[in-house]
Amino acid sequence: MHMLPRVAVLLVFGLLAWPSESWACSCAMQPDVRESLKTARKEAAVIFHGRVDDIQEDFGKDFEGPRTGQVTFTVLETFKGKAAPQRFLRLFEGCEYYFDKGVEYLVYANGNEQKGLTASLCSRTQPAQGASVEMESLRSGTLPRRPVAMRRQHVSCTRCDVEAVAQTLVCGDKTPCEPSEGKTSEDALKEGRPFWERAVGYKTQEERALFGVGQDGRAFQLVQRPDFGAKEACEQRVLQRRCERLSLNPAGHGARVTCTGPSEEEALCEEKATRRVSWGPVEAPPRGTCHWIWADAPLCEWDSETVPLKPGAPTRPGLVCTTGPRGNMFPCQVVPDAAATPPAENSP
Repeated sequence: MHMLPRVAVLLVFGLLAWPSESWACSCAMQPDVRESLKTARKEAAVIFHGRVDDIQEDFGKDFEGPRTGQVTFTVLETFKGKAAPQRFLRLFEGCEYYFDKGVEYLVYANGNEQKGLTASLCSRTQPAQGASVEMESLRSGTLPRRPVAMRRQHVSCTRCDVEAVAQTLVCGDKTPCEPSEGKTSEDALKEGRPFWERAVGYKTQEERALFGVGQDGRAFQLVQRPDFGAKEACEQRVLQRRCERLSLNPAGHGARVTCTGPSEEEALCEEKATRRVSWGPVEAPPRGTCHWIWADAPLCEWDSETVPLKPGAPTRPGLVCTTGPRGNMFPCQVVPDAAATPPAENSP
């Protein structure tokens, strides 16, 4: 299964929506894989596979924005547009795609060389590691076949959530146990009072971090991995690192938190320890909407009703869709034959 980007988990029916006003972004669904790829190829000014070599960004005075700068790529392969050894993408405030240095991406860029190229969250820009099928489609100029059958993998587990772990460390059984920020956290740290704060500025899709001081007076950092980068359900882990000393800087004065004398990471919660799997029968393709973020791995709206295939109906290619704690949209994977998927009852 592919890694799910942060935007994928914020799907609502018909739209993609960011909860933050400053990151307001809504994207149309892509319900058909062939049409999605055709439209993306047509609308992009440049399509290339490249590695991020440098990210230069400026948040303005006291981090009050707007965010500007550019991302520098070494181009490894060009699928549309004039070939070039390097590409520069302009950063902009709003619905932009967030890149990580050193990572390779398949980039669908809009704009032009004169005014600057940009990449939006609504484009098919994605990490190259999970885009091999899409890049092969771009090379060959062909479109993948639509799946004709489906099989569901039912996954369950006891959920891990980094904020719930932080609340237990800081407040025990007492509720509510809300996060603090800014001077409130700084005062609590000076006075030796328990608190927890969400770490901001994490651009990676693969972890969510918190820090604070627990009821026992010990400073901690928590991280949840792979967070929205999960390949499938029940993969989350919450890891703790203790700090001999925790330091906080006001906004605009360097890194927000410094952990002095960090301990080794230890797992406080692992979903795989309680993971259970079973398989359903081969059935008709999803009747709800599928969002084809990847050419071989859509997110599909779940329908609780099973619709059996008609006798003799084709099963190639097929989809394997995984249930789990993801709201009403579930990750699926294109497979050569839905009927060939091996069943596995109650296997970890």
